Amino acid sequence: MIDSGHTEPREPFVIQGPLFTLLNDNSVNTYDYFDSGSMVVGDQGRILYVGPSVPADYSHYRIKKTQHLIFPGFIDAHVHYPQLPVIASYGVSLLEWLDKYTFPEEAKYSQRLYAERRARQFLELILQRGVTSAAVFSTIHQEAFDALLGAASYSGFNLVSGVTGMNRGAPDDVLVDVGLFKEISSKAMESGLGVERFRYAITPRFALSCDEEMLDYCGQLLEINPHLLMQTHINETEDEVLATSNLFPRSTDYLDVYDAFGLLGDRSLFAHGIYTTESEYKRWAASGASVIHCPTSNTFLGSGLFNASEYVSRNINIGMGSDVGGGFSLNPFVTMSEAYKVARLGGKVLDPLQLVYWHTLGSAKAINQADVIGSLESGKWADFCLIDITSDDIGFEVWERSRSVQEKLFGLMFLLPDSSSRVVETYAGGISRWRDTSCLGSK
Repeated sequence: MIDSGHTEPREPFVIQGPLFTLLNDNSVNTYDYFDSGSMVVGDQGRILYVGPSVPADYSHYRIKKTQHLIFPGFIDAHVHYPQLPVIASYGVSLLEWLDKYTFPEEAKYSQRLYAERRARQFLELILQRGVTSAAVFSTIHQEAFDALLGAASYSGFNLVSGVTGMNRGAPDDVLVDVGLFKEISSKAMESGLGVERFRYAITPRFALSCDEEMLDYCGQLLEINPHLLMQTHINETEDEVLATSNLFPRSTDYLDVYDAFGLLGDRSLFAHGIYTTESEYKRWAASGASVIHCPTSNTFLGSGLFNASEYVSRNINIGMGSDVGGGFSLNPFVTMSEAYKVARLGGKVLDPLQLVYWHTLGSAKAINQADVIGSLESGKWADFCLIDITSDDIGFEVWERSRSVQEKLFGLMFLLPDSSSRVVETYAGGISRWRDTSCLGSK
């Protein structure tokens, strides 16, 4: 069940139990782990203290004890909420998949009641899986954006989103001309101004769906407002890369298309980045932009294998995304385990701490919020989940026998299937937003 912050006031408290968090010091190997730790949450929904015991200043706070693992809330840095109903659709390449399944579904989001129902469903499902923040694609419709913004505000979710810009390469009912896009975008940005924990992202779908006028307007928006982010797709499939080069013959490569319109910078999120060239890597690194790795989508659609080491070696920030509905799961543990398998197919072995980093602090950096989310540290929002490490005999045995934190995390990634994620409670801003009352063992 979802709980709303509108009906449950924030109350300071201490939560005690096993606790893990990475630390935001630009290293994936720095973390805190306590078999029995304490986290103090203040009445403003921020973390006041994390450590092995409760300081005397907070000894009068109400104490919640839990047997479950206290873990930072995950951040899904690339996901399409209107695509949830077409998840696991059968058997075609990316561009065919969009035409056959995605665009017909997205056309329905001009209907306010339909969009509201789907937005509530999406938020409930993502909170169930311990995700407390996300960069979310909507559709071209104001109704779809308003529905998502309302659902996120109600549930205390930390949202990055915007109206999708696309004016070619798709059926008319999912296209918007630039004039109307300007009008809808202006209203959407204004409606989000008073919403706590919301940040607007300019969202040109991808180069194939936007003409020069659309991309130019998106670039202008990004330039004049330093608070805005930009999210889009790049280098996902070989067919898409070829089609983009044909459509923009004056550009040297795919990244150059976005760069030419002012869309490449440290507030830019580019999903996929599989077929990236050497020149693109260099400009990507210089720009400070982030790449969002979406492994379940890439393997499901047969798009290709992401080469993480090329980005890591150039200090390009990596976030992690489920990319539902191309991706087949909203569960961060499924996404991380798939990323591990993708790397193994490329001859690399990823440290579990690296995978957790991408899905927490890496994604927080991608959305320019690593100072307030992504880890359990003083001053940050109290966004966290409780993970049941005892509900499965084999899984608990693996946890207990593991000799290092890395081994414990690795076991979680492969023993928390999507059908039973074992996240039993999710907090955002210090308030329980979702809980599974059937298996909660906390007091």
